[in-house]
Order: sequence, then C-alpha cells, then structure tokens
Amino acid sequence: MMKVFLVDDEIAIRENLRNSFPWEENGFMLVGEAPDGEMALPMIRDLNPDILLTDIRMPFMDGMELCAEVKRVLPWIGMVILSGYDDFAYARQAISLGVKEYLLKPITAQELGEALRRVAGQIAEERRAQQGMASLRRDVASGNPFLREKLLASLFTEEGDRFEDEQLMRQMRVMGVNLAAGCYVVIDIAFPLRDEARARAREALSDLAEATGGSVFTCGMSHGAWALVLGDNERDAEERAYSFAASAAHLPQLEDCDNLMLSIGETVTDYFDIRRSMQSARHVRHAVQGQGGGRRIIGVSELNDRTTRINSLELSPLYERLQYAPEEELDGILSEYADLLGSGVEGRELALGYLRIAAVIAARQIVSDAGADPQKVLNEALIAEALRSDGIEAVRALLAEAMTCRDRSGRGLGQTPVGRARSFLSKRYADPNLMLQDVAGEVGMSQSHFSTVFSQETGLTFTQYLTALRIGKAKELLSATAMRSSEIAFAVGYNDAHYFSYMFKKQTGMTPSEYRRENREKR
Repeated sequence: MMKVFLVDDEIAIRENLRNSFPWEENGFMLVGEAPDGEMALPMIRDLNPDILLTDIRMPFMDGMELCAEVKRVLPWIGMVILSGYDDFAYARQAISLGVKEYLLKPITAQELGEALRRVAGQIAEERRAQQGMASLRRDVASGNPFLREKLLASLFTEEGDRFEDEQLMRQMRVMGVNLAAGCYVVIDIAFPLRDEARARAREALSDLAEATGGSVFTCGMSHGAWALVLGDNERDAEERAYSFAASAAHLPQLEDCDNLMLSIGETVTDYFDIRRSMQSARHVRHAVQGQGGGRRIIGVSELNDRTTRINSLELSPLYERLQYAPEEELDGILSEYADLLGSGVEGRELALGYLRIAAVIAARQIVSDAGADPQKVLNEALIAEALRSDGIEAVRALLAEAMTCRDRSGRGLGQTPVGRARSFLSKRYADPNLMLQDVAGEVGMSQSHFSTVFSQETGLTFTQYLTALRIGKAKELLSATAMRSSEIAFAVGYNDAHYFSYMFKKQTGMTPSEYRRENREKR
C-alpha cells in the first residue's frame, strides 16, 4: 500500500479529500497533511511517503518550492500537483521538477483515484527499472558485475595511494560515475543480517542510492554497507546524508533489524579525504555500539551529546519552560504562568490548584531527566507543602530543589543542541510561523541533521513534539480559563481555528469544547 502526503492551505479541501476519498480501497494510505510547504517538509522527512499531493499557491512555501526541495533531498517521492490555476507556466515548471500529474480543481474522487493509480504504477515501474539499470550498469562494466562496487570499496580501506585514487576516479568516470563534488560524507551502515537477508538489504540500499540520481553510491562491507554521499557544499552534503540515512532506515529489508546503526562521518571537502570521513563514521559506530547498540542514526557532532527523552506526549508547558532555564529565571516564569492562568479564570483557587499540580509534575520530570530518583530528591513534606499552600512560595521551593538537582547533573540550558532547541520551542511555540528550519538554524544544524537528532533524542518527530507542546498548552487554557476556542488556537500557535480543532481532536479524541466540559465537571 503506497503512502500519500497531502498539502493544501484550504482546510475544507483537506477535509474533503481526507474524509470522502476511499484511500485504502484504492490501495493508498493518507499518512499526513499540512497547510503549507514549510510545515509539510519536516513531516515528509519524518513520514517518508511514496506520493506527495500538493497545491501550488500556499503561504510561506508554495507547492513549486516544496516540490523543488523534495526533488533535491528525497528524489524517490512521486509528486502530484493539485491546483486551481490552469496556467501553462506552472505546468511547464512542474514538468521540469519531475511532477508526475498536474490536476485542476475541483477534482472528483474518480479522477483522483485514476491519477494516484497512474503515479503508483509509474513509481513501481521506475523502481523495477532502477533495479534493472543498477544490474545492467554492473554488467556493462567490463563484463564484471562487481567491478564498480569493488572499485568503490577501495576508497574505504585504511590507507590509500593518491595516484591509485586518481586512477579510480577516472575509471569510475569511464563507467558513467562522476565522483567529483564539492563535499563528501561517508555513512557506515551496520546491520547484523546474514546470507540472503544481508544480500537483499545491500541490494535495496543500492537501489535507493540509484534513485538519488548520482548523489549517493553504496558498496558492501563485512558488517553491512558503506554509502558515499556527494554534495555541493557542507550543508548540502549533510542534508543529503541524513535524508538518505532516514530513508534507508525505512527500507522493508531493514525495518525488522533490531540493531541497525547508520553512523555518519565528518564532512570533507577533498576527494582524497574520503577515508577520514569513513574513519570518523566507523568511530561513531564503535562508540555507540559500546553503549548498547539499537536502531539509530548518529553523526560525529552528536556523539558525545547527552540524551534526554520524553516519556509521553503529555507535555507540560511549565516543565518545558523550566527544563533548561537557569534558576534565577524561576520567579519570573512562575509570575508569568500565574498571571496567565489568572486571566479570565473562574476563581483564583482553580488557577492555583492547576499550578500546584503542574509544578509537582514538572519537578519530578526535571529530577528524573537528571538521572536521579524523584522520591529521594523531592521529599514528601516538600511536595505536600507545595500542593496545599495558598501562595506560590512552596511551589517555588519545590521547583528550585529540582533545578538544583538538574544543574548538579550538568543537564541545564545549553548542554546539547536538542536541549537548546527545546528551550527555544518552550518560548516560541505560540508563533504560528515557527518552522523546523528556524529551530535548526537556532542550534546551527541543517534541517535533515536536526530532524534526525531531535527525533532520536526525544522519541518524537519535530512535528509531533511541537504539536504536543501546543495541544498541552491548549489543555491548560481550556481547563483554567474562559478563553474562547478560537482565542486559544491563536494563543498556542494556530492561525486557523478549524485546523486547531481538528488537531486537538486528533490528539485527544475530544473537541476543545468536550475537553473543557469534561475537565470542568471533574473539578
């Protein structure tokens, strides 16, 4: 069953396509949707769909820009334009980007089904052709099906001769492979499979590399495979490396591999330094395997980063504000939090009661993140006083104790890129224009690199995390304030109240009004 991702800024169109088209009956699965290209791009990286169905004219990043970026880093995805504009210039641009179908709105379910089936057939045919082409190219190479792979493997030896490496580049060029690039990155792909399973995995990796159009090449090694990624510059090479690694991890031939390790080496600018990238990738693998292994994508830059995982999607915004904040900001944060809850509340005690509970949850989570036992660090008397106090002094004392424990462990603000990102998100989640690239830029990473590292260290994709953070805050406002649902939508980062309601129900199983009514009744 092929996976489809939908992008359109009109919520009525998304709802109509989502609810009225018989996806599974036609052999498709709608795995996600977004109102614009900027929001869609990180989700597409996370979900790895087979087909992208997108409108053209959208705010922030339009459909053409989205298709161009998808073609650059995820060229194996089939793209379909869904537009209300019958404009030849758009159609011509779409063709240049490799878009497979250009459909004009309004479109019927029958027309959409026929178009998707045509695209699915083209994708299946292309995949078969890529497999055949990869085999043919190997056969054409002097009649030896393994020559190209053997030549490439010679780059991944401990020592190399510069003259031989130059010869290798010339030989590969004769075979139709150009290894000249601005930057190079090596990925060490380790998977403990044997015999036929290992051969199938290597073949699947080769086919995936073939689909990149000459930006990635693979060869086998004793414990898995090597991948050589070519890029125009350091950021481009990094984007391609992390995108390829994420897609490789989703290959059916590797999905059941419990100890899959994709280790990404340093980016080098000289062809003759490829071995240095290879050695650093191998070093990463050895270091991570020594920590217990598992399925993971990890690069040199995050090898020594401390990891902090979220236990569930039920995020507390108070916890998010305090998790990495310095202790001297505690009073200001508590004042802001109390003022917000006190704005329009039905009773001061209701707001303070929520603040007490949120503070206890936040304190326990902060101590747990620091690797300590909350029951030992936060004694019962301290918690009891925080829960029954009329003011916030006891709440402050409890949180200060948790933050002191955190600081002693060295897990405060600024310790890891993901820590800095989460702190940034805790302050900026209400910005409706906030995108993955903003946060990646804040911590100095490319989008693909940041997306991979963030999801592995938090257990959530960037989109899931931001959505959960916003919905968590919305729950607080619904429970403790009299704000209208449309006001809350804007307060937590949604410009479209209908889209907010849809996302809220998707996350909680209830509409905002149902959630408010149920939680008021409990109190």
